[in-house]
Amino acid sequence: MGRKAENAKKFIVSCRVNNDEMDQLQSLAREQGSSISELLRKSLILLQGNTQLSI
Repeated sequence: MGRKAENAKKFIVSCRVNNDEMDQLQSLAREQGSSISELLRKSLILLQGNTQLSI
């Protein structure tokens, strides 16, 4: 039996991006010292905050 993750990720989201967008994602992730997945998770949090400010 595998180990249990504390904050298991259950869903996979996929998206097509062009070369420039992929380069940007990789560059930003590298600058942050994280993965693209973690970068996108952080972006969601930031977007939620900005949305609440504009309501």
